[in-house]
Amino acid sequence: MMLLKCGDVLSNLEISRIFGVCAQRGMRYNGSLNEGIRHVVLITVLHKTPEESLRNPYNDRLEGDILLYTGEGRVGDQKMVRGNLVLKRQMLEGYPVVVFEKKTPGRYMFLGQYNVLSVGREIQPDIKGQKRKVFLYKLKRVSATVSLNAGGKPSASKSK
Repeated sequence: MMLLKCGDVLSNLEISRIFGVCAQRGMRYNGSLNEGIRHVVLITVLHKTPEESLRNPYNDRLEGDILLYTGEGRVGDQKMVRGNLVLKRQMLEGYPVVVFEKKTPGRYMFLGQYNVLSVGREIQPDIKGQKRKVFLYKLKRVSATVSLNAGGKPSASKSK
């Protein structure tokens, strides 16, 4: 059993290995839409340089225990498929969502376990600078610590 606490820093490889998810993308999930999602790992970048904003056009922001997280898709209007659909379905199915903030290349700080409260739309620029419609997920932190079993399945600890 492993306990992750808010502020713990992991490498990208550790996140991939511990949670059984791919090592790329901002929305990573264990399982499939057809056979069921076990858990979701979200990567956010909250403080970007102008150069990073060109490669990563998502305008994620943290407001207390609320994370406003932009859906996936870097060009044109986002569609409700793949990771976007996985996050939307979390509201009904309740699988764990853990969030990490990218601090430096290869280093990610654990922010906690979250639940999706709602999904809305917002206008944001894409990587070409064109305005487009994105999905904006409102997530609330439900735990600052997560216990991981041997299979990497997270479960929220009691403390907040």
